Amino acid sequence: GPPNEYRYEDGRVMIALTPVVESPRGITSSIQYVDSGNAQQIAAKCVVETMVGMLRANIITLDVQPLIEMNSGQVLFIDFTEARNIFEGSDGSADAAGIVGFCSEMMA
Repeated sequence: GPPNEYRYEDGRVMIALTPVVESPRGITSSIQYVDSGNAQQIAAKCVVETMVGMLRANIITLDVQPLIEMNSGQVLFIDFTEARNIFEGSDGSADAAGIVGFCSEMMA
């Protein structure tokens, strides 16, 4: 890939914007507090699509941090500092326990 233009970061890039998520009603980290109906369906769909996309990219994290807009159900996942490739192990096999833990965290 291209050279890392951020010389003080070992392949990690962070962008900080404020506000991270604007919300007239509020932000939550749990789907149970999202307005029932369409907003909860949108939130659930976003969580599942993100989980599947990350697994397809062979990336997991056990520190799942969603910001969910309570009115719309839109989800933004933040802080992937603990994210890692599922094949990081020395023998090249997938980290089955890590995958299960990641899926459990995403569905919590």
